[in-house]
Amino acid sequence: MNEATSLVLRRMRTPFTLIILVYSIAILGLTLIPGIDDKGNTWYMSIYHAFYFVSYTATTIGFGEIPYPLSDAQRLWVIIIIYITVISWFYALGTVISLIQNKKFQAAIEASAFQRDIKNIYRPYYVVCGFGETGKAVINALLEEHFSAVVIERKTDLSEQGLNDTLEHVPSLTADASDPASLEVAGVHLDKCHGVIAVTSKDETNLKIAISSKLLHPDVMVICRSEYKEHEENMLSFGSDHIVNPYESFSKIFSMVLHSPSMYLIFEWLTGAPDKPLSPPINIRKGHWILSGYGRFGKQLHKELLKQNIQTVIIDPSDETKKSFHKNNHTNEKFIIGIGTDAATLTQAGIDTAAGIIAGTDNDSNNLSIIMTARQLNKDIFVVGRQNQMTNKILYEKINEHYLTSNKKNKNELVPIAHLVMQPSEVIARKIRAILIAPLLIDFIQLAQHKTPEWANITISRLSAVIDNNNPYVWTETINKETTPAIAQALGYGRRIELKHITQNPVTHNKKFECITLLLKRGDDFILLPEDKTELKAFDQILFCGLRQFKHAMLPTLTDITILNFVMTSTNEPQSYIWKKLTHALQKQDRRAVSRSIR
Repeated sequence: MNEATSLVLRRMRTPFTLIILVYSIAILGLTLIPGIDDKGNTWYMSIYHAFYFVSYTATTIGFGEIPYPLSDAQRLWVIIIIYITVISWFYALGTVISLIQNKKFQAAIEASAFQRDIKNIYRPYYVVCGFGETGKAVINALLEEHFSAVVIERKTDLSEQGLNDTLEHVPSLTADASDPASLEVAGVHLDKCHGVIAVTSKDETNLKIAISSKLLHPDVMVICRSEYKEHEENMLSFGSDHIVNPYESFSKIFSMVLHSPSMYLIFEWLTGAPDKPLSPPINIRKGHWILSGYGRFGKQLHKELLKQNIQTVIIDPSDETKKSFHKNNHTNEKFIIGIGTDAATLTQAGIDTAAGIIAGTDNDSNNLSIIMTARQLNKDIFVVGRQNQMTNKILYEKINEHYLTSNKKNKNELVPIAHLVMQPSEVIARKIRAILIAPLLIDFIQLAQHKTPEWANITISRLSAVIDNNNPYVWTETINKETTPAIAQALGYGRRIELKHITQNPVTHNKKFECITLLLKRGDDFILLPEDKTELKAFDQILFCGLRQFKHAMLPTLTDITILNFVMTSTNEPQSYIWKKLTHALQKQDRRAVSRSIR
């Protein structure tokens, strides 16, 4: 018995008992009080007729007096039972209305419906804990890749946040995701649950979710959001697979911008959302940087500036922060007490010759003011802005729009500007999207960061030739019997399969699919941008980039041995048993004829 049914039985016990008691007394009275039939004889109503009479009388339908007109004594009793049955029904209906409005009952009904939805999911799904800005972005990424998703959120009305706007139904449960019972209701322990994504705003909650998930299902993949190092270590100790720290993740992006803008452009193209326009190339001048706001975010970016030997001027309103800064041996760098929103402070920091500025305070209004003032004083400066609230996204977009409009070279051309905005939810969602959709993409980015800017420029050229002005799509193929049965079968025969065979278009045999192979993983070894002649082995993992349509166009070659043979040999082979036998016989006859002619 589920909780909703148990609650109904408990709350409705008294009303049901009262109705049964009232009906019993009413029926008993009608059977005991004598009446007169059409012949003037005394008669007594049967239990069946009495129950029928009380049923329509209690519900105020009133079909009349049956089977004979009632006597005065019977009519007096009917008057009494009319009032007592109506009162009992009003009491029961009032209890029902009160039960429906009860929040505990509503939660029980929601949980019951949620459990039914979980049972009706027949494909792998992920449990997303927290439906804030990050959770919504993760849900959209999962649905785009045809994964199922389940949401656990504390807020009572998820419809206001756009959960019902998705094309596919997403089961949701209003509950505390850190409660193991909620995770169990969500089916974390089931085999079809492939992962738990904890992206609530509190690290403590995410830690509890990670612990509970691993205890309920040790093999499930757990991805957690964390902003503090101590919580990250606890999460890792309990077997969390991926920890996403927005500040560390953005600092790595910022490092790419400083070290190799071309590598940053590759990262932006490959990890961006499908509906996001391609980022233009960026160019950063040489010079010092200005960092406004020396908190967690500012300290992370300052470390990257130090690694690049870039001189930095720090602006922060806290005198204690200044003392702490100088204690860490940053004696060669200038520290200014202030906010950075006024022109005087920025001028003191050398805004006119600065290469870049970081508006990294925890106040969006101050950051917007810093950006606007900096651009007025130095229109060529590279701006990094911290966006704390997702609701202010439109304001950051308007800054770019205002700047571009006011710096037109002519009516048809806008002056491009490099503008990097750190929004924690977007940074986290971007990394989680890459982990779920193309796990090898993380490895590719890490390996590519060690390459030279020249290598990055060549890679950008190859990507541009493939995707043109379209958004790139990244996907992974694994050579095994489940996902690539044709390749696995051919390898089982001892045939040599090369990378070019699966990138060849079987329709236009002399052309390749418009895609680029980014990475091949074989065991613990990686091959960046493997050549077409690279031989494939069982269990190889291959990372492709191109347009989404070519992933589906490649599928027949991977799954149909006949199409694979055609790609490799340029000859069509019969598929049916009869045609195979006939073709074999004809080929045998042709070989004999050739042998005779030679003799």
